[in-house]
Amino acid sequence: MKRKTLLLALATVFLLLLNLSIRSHLEQSSTADVPPPTTDINETRPTEASIFPVDTSEPDKPVPGSNAFSFLANPSADYYELNSDYVGWLKIGGTVIDYPVVRGQDNEFYLEHDFYKEEHILGSIFMDYRNVGMGLDDHTILYGHYTQPGLMFADLDKFMTEDFTKKNPTISFQDPYTDRTYKIFSVHIASAGSDYIRTSFEDSELKTYYEKLKADSAYPIESEFKEDQKLLTLISCNYSVDDGRVYVHAYEVTD
Repeated sequence: MKRKTLLLALATVFLLLLNLSIRSHLEQSSTADVPPPTTDINETRPTEASIFPVDTSEPDKPVPGSNAFSFLANPSADYYELNSDYVGWLKIGGTVIDYPVVRGQDNEFYLEHDFYKEEHILGSIFMDYRNVGMGLDDHTILYGHYTQPGLMFADLDKFMTEDFTKKNPTISFQDPYTDRTYKIFSVHIASAGSDYIRTSFEDSELKTYYEKLKADSAYPIESEFKEDQKLLTLISCNYSVDDGRVYVHAYEVTD
């Protein structure tokens, strides 16, 4: 009798663990369903003709009901309505990274909340709370979870292979006003620390910082620092070292 009771208890525990495992896998296999941008932001900027319509009527004769100004809507407006923390959209070729980016009041909230601010095991791709965004920062930092199913920032590990980086050398980040392109110049794994998450610099400090990041790369990548260069760093967990992180560093291409 005791044996049957024990077996029943073990079977119950097994079923509960199996159910928990299935639920966890399903949660890690889904993300917040956020429609991707469908319009190139550069194409939505108002032209001179759209702001100042050509008046084809006779001189000195007002056009009844005419509007002197017309503006095209910012394509990011819809995302602001969904979440006022929205700061842009990140996309990287050769990876599944194609996500909205948010910025919270700290670097904790979006570790466990999705784009809609609902609790979610995958969290969100989020910008360091110290950053301003819109290309105004010397160094923009974006964080994302590593996940076994390969979602969020798991694909950053692919850049540890030199051949993959050569085939996918750029990162696209569309902020609310500009579609920005960044070129990768350094990839490496290191323990978590403050050395790689500086956001403010003075005088020539940024160039010195760039040179340090380049020297730390797991393999050499051809690049050249220019005056007033803006940097971007993507960070996720990596378990090959204790409390490890994978860092992908890039600079903005402005030519």
